[in-house]
Amino acid sequence: MELERSLETITGHGLGLCSISYDSVEILRDFAARRGITFPMLADPDSAIIRRFGLLNERVAPDSRDYGVPHPGIFLVDAEGIVRERLFEEDYWHRMTVPAVFYRLGRLMAAGHASVDGEHLRIRTAATDTAVHPGNRFTLFVDLQPRPGVHLYGPAIGGGYQGLEVSLEPAPYLTALPPRYPDADALTLPWTDERLTGYTRPVRVEMDVLLGTRIEMAPLYEAGQGLTLSGTVRYQACDDRTCWPPQATPLTWHFDLRWPDLERPAEHIQHKARVR
Repeated sequence: MELERSLETITGHGLGLCSISYDSVEILRDFAARRGITFPMLADPDSAIIRRFGLLNERVAPDSRDYGVPHPGIFLVDAEGIVRERLFEEDYWHRMTVPAVFYRLGRLMAAGHASVDGEHLRIRTAATDTAVHPGNRFTLFVDLQPRPGVHLYGPAIGGGYQGLEVSLEPAPYLTALPPRYPDADALTLPWTDERLTGYTRPVRVEMDVLLGTRIEMAPLYEAGQGLTLSGTVRYQACDDRTCWPPQATPLTWHFDLRWPDLERPAEHIQHKARVR
């Protein structure tokens, strides 16, 4: 069902999909039959095409059964066969989710997760996804809506003011990349004539996160409570008469956890260690 939804998302935006791997035709046929896959899956068992693209994972030992595997990634190709974008990760177990890819292309809205209505602003958390697998890369959002007449200070503002700052609580199975803040606008404080930067408009802060392996995330699966990410947004709100004390508001995102497909093809068609 999840694969069907992803395919509907892709085809619904007028795109096609195909894959290429170092697997044999027999392995791909077996996998496609088990998962109901109908898009083209190209077999490159000698990794000839993988090498021509410069994607061979050279860290894999030549005598390993995994030798020939490529660095995983996505090429976005237009109708003329021109590569328009490449989305690759450093570690082989990381994969960007389909919704995260489409958000990068400006084609998909974020899914809401939680909200806090404060005295000076409204804070909402969202993400590209509501359900994730081990190794997924996806994007978190913090949306802030100042009340009329209220402004927030921009990141790293200094001068004794608390600039906008979003952080995520660390976890052993989580890698959080630096937050991306929108450009702040010029502000002039009427009571001090200071010229600073900040926001009087809606603000969206984005943060990409990468989940660990299924082994690292096994305790979460065993607990059966899904994945909850926690963080904090720090800010200082002011209007033309009052500058309120700095605030630190807790943030949460909750995801359903999906276990990866660990079923393997029949023994006789599996990859074998190579004899040197």
